[in-house]
Amino acid sequence: MGLLRRLIAPERLYMGALGLTGLAAVLSVALPPAERGELSANMVSATLGAAVGGLSLDTFLLSRPGGWVFSRGRPWVLAMLAASVLLSVVAAAVLTAVAGIGSYLVGVGSAAGLTIFNTVSSIALRQKSFMAVYSLRAASGAVLVGGYVALYFAGYLDGGLWSMVWLVVQWVSALAVCGLVLGMLRRIGRAPRAEASALDYRADLAAVGNLHLGIFAQMMTLRFNQILVARFVGAGPLGVYALAVAALEFAQAGAVVRAQRILASRDGTDGPDPTRAVVTAALPVALAAVLGLGVLGYLQPEYRHAWILGLVLLPGSLATAAGKSWSALLLKRRGERATTVVAMITLAFAIPAYFAIIPWAGVVGAAIASTLAYAVHAFASRASLRRAQSPNHGTV
Repeated sequence: MGLLRRLIAPERLYMGALGLTGLAAVLSVALPPAERGELSANMVSATLGAAVGGLSLDTFLLSRPGGWVFSRGRPWVLAMLAASVLLSVVAAAVLTAVAGIGSYLVGVGSAAGLTIFNTVSSIALRQKSFMAVYSLRAASGAVLVGGYVALYFAGYLDGGLWSMVWLVVQWVSALAVCGLVLGMLRRIGRAPRAEASALDYRADLAAVGNLHLGIFAQMMTLRFNQILVARFVGAGPLGVYALAVAALEFAQAGAVVRAQRILASRDGTDGPDPTRAVVTAALPVALAAVLGLGVLGYLQPEYRHAWILGLVLLPGSLATAAGKSWSALLLKRRGERATTVVAMITLAFAIPAYFAIIPWAGVVGAAIASTLAYAVHAFASRASLRRAQSPNHGTV
């Protein structure tokens, strides 16, 4: 039984879920680059729309003290969720218009599904239900892979149809996690509710604003370059570039799990900094991703330059892995304001760099600018973390 638990540990399950998502990205190489570019444009408009409009409620809920949901009551949590879904829809529509590529239906619909899944799953993660949430992620990845395989063998190599499959998977996942959390709440029962004052609600809104400003800046740094590639370079190059980005993001899986565990922990963060171990674990995965891109480029000549982009992105991927860990520690030790300052510093560097480099250097310029921006974020996070007065300093 102990061996079985180790084999299906949450970290391994998350890696498996991300691996299935990566497999779906590999399968999408069957599409011509321009069609894959349309699929990528829909994905980035939806994911960035959910990040921009989602108010970062998933991270906010993970960082709340124990019993926060019960003290505020379900109406307050549902109102926050409804507002975030509405804003995500608007943001995704605007991003689709800016990119000039993609479907409003897919971008808007997927942004809403992603926002619901991310926010509701954070409630389950707060209850330490890592296995259940990661199992849902794995299942959705398997369904996505199956959908792509079915379309391929049916001869439908159309980016719009593949995007619709992705849209359906987002909503199936969102509904499934809602069912999971509702069942969990029924088992827990109605907990005694502490009365929250108007000051408490205003404090919630202030904390959401401070936290979201930082995560908004992070996600703009991570994803807005693809919007600009779509606008200035076109669908075909975007399809190749997005493939390289997806491959290198696989190396960050361990950092994502570690960051979620840090945020969900109700204890202090007095232990050793786990970042070195996170980066050490990410390095061989990142190298394998670059090698895989090279193999794919050999088999599919239209993607032969993807490994070069992956190689340029590799240092940035490792910097991002480190930055995720340091950001989570920084949030727990110094509060939302510190992470917001770091993210805004990074964004102030990234956006001008993207606009200056991408229009004339294309996807290679996007990769270079991204790597530099990720390094700035990691360095600033580490520098701010060192200024923490104590492990429990700041808003937790």
